[in-house]
Amino acid sequence: MTTASTKSKKAPAAKKPAATAAPTQHVLERWLATNSSTIGKHPLHLMTELAGVRATVLDDVRAVVRAHYMSPEIAARRMADLGAPATAKILRELAPKTKTARSGDFGEVLATEIAEQTLGFIVPVRRLRGKDGRNMALRGDDVLGIRVDTKGRLEFLKGESKSYAKLTSAVLDKAAEALERDRGRPGRHAVIFIATRLRESGKDTDDSLAAQLEGAVVASFSGSAVEHFLLALTGSDPTSLLTNHLTAASKKKRPRHTVGVQIADHGNFIKTLFGGL
Repeated sequence: MTTASTKSKKAPAAKKPAATAAPTQHVLERWLATNSSTIGKHPLHLMTELAGVRATVLDDVRAVVRAHYMSPEIAARRMADLGAPATAKILRELAPKTKTARSGDFGEVLATEIAEQTLGFIVPVRRLRGKDGRNMALRGDDVLGIRVDTKGRLEFLKGESKSYAKLTSAVLDKAAEALERDRGRPGRHAVIFIATRLRESGKDTDDSLAAQLEGAVVASFSGSAVEHFLLALTGSDPTSLLTNHLTAASKKKRPRHTVGVQIADHGNFIKTLFGGL
C-alpha cells in the first residue's frame, strides 16, 4: 500500500512587537542643562544652555512662545479662515515690541513651562493669551500652578518670574515680597480667573477642577498646601545671589522652589527669539 508523503508545516513566524516610539523630549530638556540642590528646605535648580544646541532648538522654543500668545486651536481656526500669512501677522500683533516687555513675557513663559516640566504642577491657563496691551505687564501672580494630591486635596504653586540681563539682590527681594503678599497665598482674584476660564471650556473635568478652586477661595485656602516658586532669567551667573537669597529665607515655612536660568547673551537672545516669531 502506498502512502502519500506529507510535508511538515512550518509554524508561522512570531510577529515582532511593534516598535514604540520614544516620547519626545520637551524642548527645555534638549536646550538646558540642570544642576539641582537644596538649601535648607528650598530646592534650587540652576539651568544653563547646553553647548552648541541653540540653533537646533530655537524654532521649538519659538513654537512654545507662540502657544502662550495664541492657543493651537485658535491658531488652526485662523489658518483655516485666513491662511498662514494672515495668522502669522495676527500673532505678531499680539507679541510685545519693547525689550522690557519681551524679556518679561519670556520669563513668564519659561516659568510656566518649568512649573509643569520640572516642578510637576499644571498651569491650566496661559496668562499671556489674555493680555489687553502687547507691551503691558499683567497684574497678579505671574504663575499659578495646581496639583491634586493622593487624597484629593489641592496644592498650589505661587510663582514670580524676573528677567534681567544682570540679576541683583534687589530684584530677588522684590520677587520675594510679591510671593509673601496675601499672607503667602495665591491671589484670590487670580484663582477665580482660572476657575472661570476652566468653566468656559465646557469640559466636565475642567468644571470639577474649577469647583475645587472656587471652594478653596471660599475657604480662604484652608486645607490647601501652598508652595512658592521664584524664577530668575538672567545673563549673569545667578548662583551666589540665589544661594544667598535662599539661605536668608531658611526660616520661611513654605518651600521656595528657585530656578536660575542663565543665558549669557540675554538681550541678544530675546531679540533673536521674538524677531523670528
